[in-house]
Amino acid sequence: MKKRVLSFICAAVLFCSVFPPSRAEEGENIPPELPVSTEAPAGNGEVGTPESSASAEAEDTSVKTVVQVGLYYGSNAMDGANLENNVGTGYRLGYMDENRIFQPLGYTEESMVSVIKNENVWYGTYEDYTCYFDNITSDIMIGCWYVQIPAEVSSFEDVVAFINGAEGYFPAWINGEWQVRYGSYPDQATAAAAAEALGGTAVNTSGYGVSVVRRGTARILFQFDGGDSLSLAVNPGLDDSKKAVTWLKGNRYYGIFQYRRVKQGGNLTISNFLPLDDYAECVISREMSASWPIEALKAQAVCARNYYEQKVADHRHRSQGFDICNTTCCQVYFGMASTSERTAQAVAETSDLWIWYEGEHAEIYYYSSNGGATEACKNVWVEDRPYLVGQIDPYESTVADQIYHYNWTVTYTAQEIEERLRSKGYTCGTIVDYQITARTDVGNVRSIVFIDANGKSWPFYKDDARTILGLRSLRYRVTSSTGEGTSSYVVSGGDVLPSAVGAYVIDGDGNVTQVFENAYVITASGVEQLHTSEPTGMPSPDGDLVFTIQGTGTGHHVGMSQWGAYAMAQQGMTYEDILTFYFPGVEIYAESRTEQQ
Repeated sequence: MKKRVLSFICAAVLFCSVFPPSRAEEGENIPPELPVSTEAPAGNGEVGTPESSASAEAEDTSVKTVVQVGLYYGSNAMDGANLENNVGTGYRLGYMDENRIFQPLGYTEESMVSVIKNENVWYGTYEDYTCYFDNITSDIMIGCWYVQIPAEVSSFEDVVAFINGAEGYFPAWINGEWQVRYGSYPDQATAAAAAEALGGTAVNTSGYGVSVVRRGTARILFQFDGGDSLSLAVNPGLDDSKKAVTWLKGNRYYGIFQYRRVKQGGNLTISNFLPLDDYAECVISREMSASWPIEALKAQAVCARNYYEQKVADHRHRSQGFDICNTTCCQVYFGMASTSERTAQAVAETSDLWIWYEGEHAEIYYYSSNGGATEACKNVWVEDRPYLVGQIDPYESTVADQIYHYNWTVTYTAQEIEERLRSKGYTCGTIVDYQITARTDVGNVRSIVFIDANGKSWPFYKDDARTILGLRSLRYRVTSSTGEGTSSYVVSGGDVLPSAVGAYVIDGDGNVTQVFENAYVITASGVEQLHTSEPTGMPSPDGDLVFTIQGTGTGHHVGMSQWGAYAMAQQGMTYEDILTFYFPGVEIYAESRTEQQ
């Protein structure tokens, strides 16, 4: 059976020791004297042992699919990023293992922290946000050199006990080994001077190292370097008694955050681990409006699960270290920005439901609107799917007045088309015609051709017939004019081709031939000769040729129309009705049903 289920076991995490935040003044380079006592201090209101974590909680053995969504990566990777609790308190610090189970190392009760790369990084502000930069100077800098203090420690608890509340010291987990470190310095020489005073050693980390700091300060709370195999994970909340919600870059998110330096010395790639249902809720709140009928939202929730899985199978983002991104490249995901009780209800009422075809997860697609008809996958892309078919959609038109640009018109001059083609590597001559050469059974465009003045044709098929000019959909028609006459024609019914001057014909093999004198056509009345003299009113060779494209709908038309789902739900249909209409022959049922068989 073709399916992909990732296991995630939610378990309570227990801690017995803590590390305190610094109250030292920023920029202080002289380390305080380390206390002699090795007893762990009591909680001071900022960091401490939460009483709720001192007692063991029953382990949640439920199995859930956990997704990993890329938030900031590539050119958007960051020097440092802030986290702030919205629901919950503090953060657990550790890493995600190969089974996507969070492995705790330590924690802090701070509610506002930042994770930064271990290089010289400056704190600053940008548009009222606390930010970190690697190329500016400000009053606060977190350096990339530190003092390692001689200490026999083998656990987070050992480090906390050794530090005993002293200012400026922090736990460091370096390739599986615990260390006690102090301060941050811009270069080795400065760190070495401080190390001499403490009897320590000046050290840094590899190009994979990161630090957790108190937001907007140079105070390091925790340091992590797992090399190229392990990355820091920050789990909001000191336990799982509350479902944590966290602010990151102006958006709220569920789940755990991972900070990975994909390349040694690179910026932070930030991803978000969260249960699939939570992800689906966030997706449907952006792909549809939370105010839409609940059955439409439920249909979108089920689609979100299937679509997530098939995008993971593409391995498009594997090299970047996550499953799926947060843009239209995959599915739009901006955390909880638009979630509501209705989106939560839609996900809860469809939890664990998938779209199946003959015992496998169906490959599904969706889009905004189809303008009157869906389209078979084989007529848009390459592969065929028996449940991705073309059929007339009777529902969208009932809400057409609510759909943005349901009916649309765009114009292109011949010169603009020439420029578009040439920019894409087609060395065409002057464009003299743009024709639709084939339609599908439901009336969508299947192929087009541009013809230049040299008689050469430039054909485009399937989805390229839409994307070559950036059109909104494949459901359109084309006319052309110069304002004085017509230079391309559809000769059908009562339409008339007044002259054959500058006209071309296309045969069944796609060959284009210019029409000269003594050309004949077959009409309803028999065989007639075309006139080849230029009639009055036809454009001159220097006329400004303009193509007008009129269409309906937005998207590729394969699978579910979101506005069609809206219309069906408004008419009292269920999410099962919606899904089985847009994906004929599929079934909707829970993963657990298959696992029990």
